[in-house]
Amino acid sequence: MPVKSITTEFGHSLPPEVPHNITFHIPGWQTARDFRKGDVAVLSKLSSVYPRFIPFGEARKLAGKILGELFADQFPKDYGAIMFVHPDCFEAARVYSAAAQFRKPEHVLEGSELKFRVVDAIGVEGEGADGKVRLYVIGFPMSKGPGVLGTWQNYGNGVSSRLAEACLKGRLEVVKWEGDGNKLENVPEPTYLQEGEGHRGLKDRIVELLKRGARDEGLAGKVGRDDVSLYPTGMASIWRMHKAMIGMGRKGKIVILGSVFPSTWGLVKESEGGMKHFGRVATQSGLFEEMEEWLEGEKKEGRGVAYLLTEFPSNPILESVDLGKLRALANKYSFPVVVDDTIGSFANIDILPEVDTIVTSTTKALSGYANVMGGSIVLAPHSPFYRDLKSTIVSKFGNEWFAADAAKLFANSQDFLPRSEILNRNALTLSKFLDAQASLPSSPVKAVLYPPFLQTHDNYKAVMRKPTKEFPTPGYGCLLAVDFESMETATAFYDNLSVYHGPHLGAHLTLALPFNDVIWGAEPGAADYLKTYGANPEQVRVSVGLESEEELLDTFKFALAKAEEEKRKAE
Repeated sequence: MPVKSITTEFGHSLPPEVPHNITFHIPGWQTARDFRKGDVAVLSKLSSVYPRFIPFGEARKLAGKILGELFADQFPKDYGAIMFVHPDCFEAARVYSAAAQFRKPEHVLEGSELKFRVVDAIGVEGEGADGKVRLYVIGFPMSKGPGVLGTWQNYGNGVSSRLAEACLKGRLEVVKWEGDGNKLENVPEPTYLQEGEGHRGLKDRIVELLKRGARDEGLAGKVGRDDVSLYPTGMASIWRMHKAMIGMGRKGKIVILGSVFPSTWGLVKESEGGMKHFGRVATQSGLFEEMEEWLEGEKKEGRGVAYLLTEFPSNPILESVDLGKLRALANKYSFPVVVDDTIGSFANIDILPEVDTIVTSTTKALSGYANVMGGSIVLAPHSPFYRDLKSTIVSKFGNEWFAADAAKLFANSQDFLPRSEILNRNALTLSKFLDAQASLPSSPVKAVLYPPFLQTHDNYKAVMRKPTKEFPTPGYGCLLAVDFESMETATAFYDNLSVYHGPHLGAHLTLALPFNDVIWGAEPGAADYLKTYGANPEQVRVSVGLESEEELLDTFKFALAKAEEEKRKAE
């Protein structure tokens, strides 16, 4: 069967190309590296982008209107802006921008360079009688953008394209208040956003999914709508969970297990108590012995753990920590366990009995159509930290997720289970093929990273959901990674892989990305450290879509043949 070619133009989104899409196709390994470096030739061709990377589209238009019309006399022409609906973004930006130890010297901002303003958008559809939405605007010199953009990227609470579009249709009014990175007091109170049917529907949908096929029906039955909170992105849910943990008085280092999403790493690394990382979670790695030794040392010094965070399974190497052993250790040393289940998803795994909090990027498989962002926190009612966490979240954070985004994601989620069946099937079929290839001496494939083919498979199987009529075969999710024996063969494979190239996972069409090299490759020493726990630079991450198995296999066989040619050249 001939391999289907990708006809989407460079920099455009996955089809169908409609407003508010969140993907962009940038074919080729070198192009991905150029994007990472901020190459103007690449950025200028983007008609779409993942919204948490940079303000884009309607969000950029709104920022330009605010700077150019409302504050033209107060912001220099070389300034950019990012916008939020919660005032704590000001403090977050001030702290982030001043973290000189984590920034290049040319990106560190002086306090006075950060300019804080407040704007009301009036007449925003769906936002009450006057339709008022209060926006907290952070202005900064574009040349020092990397020193403040992490506030948008890592915390994930920025204004969405739908909210920006709605604000642009209304009337913008200046709130008479000014501040900067040196002066921050008496900040006007937020209006927050109205919750709609989409919010309520999605909360109920998540509760329903948590109860379906539960390993412990009694525990799952205790979860109600009020135990679910929703946020603009997956990272926003992690940020709000983090703020709640700190807000309820949790002190000490934050422990990270295994490979985690880079924005999670950045958020935690630069947090108040700092981070302790344990990379290898494989069964034979000695993880729990090493952890307990470290915990005992912290205990002797009078220190505790703020909380522990891990992904299940991990992105992008798909390892699964032993959650039973982790729960026992957490009970012994009294710290909360937070698990990001985005990769395994509500369809396949039930981690509720072992955790205190579940965080999820609902942008991914739950949405499935790459046209809206969202995130959720689920609090486990049986957790000893439940009451304090819940009261902190309720008292400190209002709704920051726009109703139109919630409505779109809720609508998308209706076929989540049927889509998940196809994603599970496609990823397993592809992984079986690649695993067989890895056993051949002629193949450039070293290994396929997918839960059934890893040492930690038993840990994953231990938390799989029970089969149900609606979903008879729980599986392993849409994400896998392929390890190659050299950068040359990996590049030959990727450059000839006729799927969409770019970030994101859980979409309706297959996406690939040289994740480790592109995300971490520019950081000194990162590649060597990542190798210590299996996140190799010669690795291609694949998020399968809803295509046929035959089409996927033909596509990957063609790319693999090109990699084999490259291997023969080198021999």
